[in-house]
Amino acid sequence: MKKILVFCLTILFVSISFAQEAKKKVDGPEIKFDKSFFDIGEIKIGEVREVTVTLTNVGNRPLILDNVVSSCDCTEVEWSKAPVLPGKTATIKATYTAKDLGMISKRVTVLSNAENDRVVLEIKGNVVNTQK
Repeated sequence: MKKILVFCLTILFVSISFAQEAKKKVDGPEIKFDKSFFDIGEIKIGEVREVTVTLTNVGNRPLILDNVVSSCDCTEVEWSKAPVLPGKTATIKATYTAKDLGMISKRVTVLSNAENDRVVLEIKGNVVNTQK
Protein backbone atom coordinates (compact mmCIF):
# COMPACT_ATOMS: atom_id res chain seq x y z
CA MET A 1 0.00 0.00 0.00
CA LYS A 2 2.83 2.36 0.92
CA LYS A 3 4.56 1.67 -2.40
CA ILE A 4 1.41 2.55 -4.34
CA LEU A 5 1.03 5.83 -2.44
CA VAL A 6 4.68 6.78 -3.05
CA PHE A 7 4.32 5.86 -6.74
CA CYS A 8 1.15 8.00 -7.11
CA LEU A 9 2.77 10.97 -5.35
CA THR A 10 5.82 10.67 -7.61
CA ILE A 11 3.64 10.65 -10.74
CA LEU A 12 1.73 13.68 -9.43
CA PHE A 13 4.94 15.60 -8.68
CA VAL A 14 6.42 14.85 -12.12
CA SER A 15 3.17 15.87 -13.84
CA ILE A 16 3.08 19.21 -12.01
CA SER A 17 6.74 19.87 -12.89
CA PHE A 18 6.18 19.25 -16.60
CA ALA A 19 2.99 21.32 -16.63
CA GLN A 20 4.86 24.36 -15.34
CA GLU A 21 7.67 23.90 -17.87
CA ALA A 22 5.14 23.72 -20.70
CA LYS A 23 4.23 27.36 -20.05
CA LYS A 24 3.26 29.15 -23.25
CA LYS A 25 6.14 30.92 -24.94
CA VAL A 26 5.30 34.15 -26.68
CA ASP A 27 5.95 33.96 -30.41
CA GLY A 28 5.78 37.59 -31.37
CA PRO A 29 6.22 41.04 -29.88
CA GLU A 30 5.73 41.56 -26.16
CA ILE A 31 5.67 45.00 -24.55
CA LYS A 32 7.09 45.76 -21.10
CA PHE A 33 6.97 49.19 -19.45
CA ASP A 34 9.46 50.54 -16.94
CA LYS A 35 6.56 52.26 -15.15
CA SER A 36 2.79 52.42 -15.61
CA PHE A 37 1.78 54.84 -12.84
CA PHE A 38 2.88 58.47 -12.47
CA ASP A 39 2.14 60.76 -9.52
CA ILE A 40 2.79 64.34 -10.66
CA GLY A 41 1.95 65.76 -7.21
CA GLU A 42 0.54 69.26 -6.83
CA ILE A 43 0.31 71.37 -9.94
CA LYS A 44 -1.07 74.89 -10.47
CA ILE A 45 -3.69 75.82 -13.05
CA GLY A 46 -1.99 76.53 -16.37
CA GLU A 47 1.13 74.63 -15.36
CA VAL A 48 2.42 71.85 -17.62
CA ARG A 49 3.92 68.53 -16.48
CA GLU A 50 5.58 65.99 -18.70
CA VAL A 51 6.07 62.30 -18.01
CA THR A 52 8.09 59.87 -20.10
CA VAL A 53 7.75 56.10 -20.03
CA THR A 54 10.23 53.69 -21.56
CA LEU A 55 8.96 50.52 -23.14
CA THR A 56 10.94 47.47 -24.19
CA ASN A 57 10.06 44.83 -26.74
CA VAL A 58 10.82 41.65 -24.78
CA GLY A 59 9.32 39.46 -27.53
CA ASN A 60 10.96 37.98 -30.59
CA ARG A 61 9.30 39.97 -33.39
CA PRO A 62 9.04 43.72 -34.13
CA LEU A 63 6.62 45.66 -31.93
CA ILE A 64 4.40 48.24 -33.59
CA LEU A 65 2.59 50.90 -31.57
CA ASP A 66 -0.68 51.25 -33.48
CA ASN A 67 -1.91 54.21 -31.44
CA VAL A 68 -1.40 55.98 -28.13
CA VAL A 69 -4.54 57.75 -26.90
CA SER A 70 -5.08 60.06 -23.92
CA SER A 71 -8.30 60.17 -21.94
CA CYS A 72 -8.78 63.93 -22.41
CA ASP A 73 -7.67 66.90 -24.48
CA CYS A 74 -5.61 68.17 -21.53
CA THR A 75 -3.02 65.44 -22.14
CA GLU A 76 -1.02 65.28 -25.37
CA VAL A 77 1.04 62.24 -26.30
CA GLU A 78 4.07 61.68 -28.52
CA TRP A 79 5.56 58.32 -29.47
CA SER A 80 7.84 56.75 -32.03
CA LYS A 81 6.06 55.43 -35.11
CA ALA A 82 9.00 53.17 -36.04
CA PRO A 83 8.80 49.45 -35.17
CA VAL A 84 10.60 48.50 -31.96
CA LEU A 85 12.88 45.57 -32.68
CA PRO A 86 13.25 42.70 -30.20
CA GLY A 87 15.33 43.76 -27.20
CA LYS A 88 15.14 47.45 -28.13
CA THR A 89 13.40 50.33 -26.34
CA ALA A 90 11.25 53.32 -27.23
CA THR A 91 9.62 56.13 -25.28
CA ILE A 92 6.17 57.63 -24.93
CA LYS A 93 5.90 61.21 -23.72
CA ALA A 94 2.67 62.50 -22.17
CA THR A 95 2.25 66.23 -21.50
CA TYR A 96 -0.50 67.29 -19.09
CA THR A 97 -1.78 70.88 -18.90
CA ALA A 98 -3.70 71.70 -15.71
CA LYS A 99 -7.07 73.30 -16.52
CA ASP A 100 -9.42 72.53 -13.61
CA LEU A 101 -8.98 72.43 -9.83
CA GLY A 102 -8.99 69.16 -7.93
CA MET A 103 -7.65 65.65 -8.04
CA ILE A 104 -6.84 64.31 -11.48
CA SER A 105 -6.66 60.78 -12.84
CA LYS A 106 -5.73 60.70 -16.52
CA ARG A 107 -5.15 57.62 -18.62
CA VAL A 108 -2.96 57.00 -21.64
CA THR A 109 -3.90 53.86 -23.55
CA VAL A 110 -1.19 52.16 -25.62
CA LEU A 111 -2.46 50.00 -28.50
CA SER A 112 0.01 47.68 -30.20
CA ASN A 113 0.50 44.37 -31.98
CA ALA A 114 1.82 42.73 -28.78
CA GLU A 115 0.15 39.87 -26.96
CA ASN A 116 -0.86 42.40 -24.26
CA ASP A 117 -2.17 44.66 -27.02
CA ARG A 118 -3.90 47.26 -24.80
CA VAL A 119 -2.03 48.72 -21.84
CA VAL A 120 -3.26 51.65 -19.76
CA LEU A 121 -0.81 54.06 -18.14
CA GLU A 122 -2.11 56.30 -15.35
CA ILE A 123 -1.24 59.87 -14.35
CA LYS A 124 -2.49 61.19 -11.00
CA GLY A 125 -2.08 64.49 -9.27
CA ASN A 126 -3.81 67.46 -7.65
CA VAL A 127 -4.48 70.79 -9.36
CA VAL A 128 -4.39 73.59 -6.78
CA ASN A 129 -5.35 77.25 -6.76
CA THR A 130 -2.51 79.69 -7.40
CA GLN A 131 -3.98 82.32 -5.02
CA LYS A 132 -3.66 81.70 -1.32
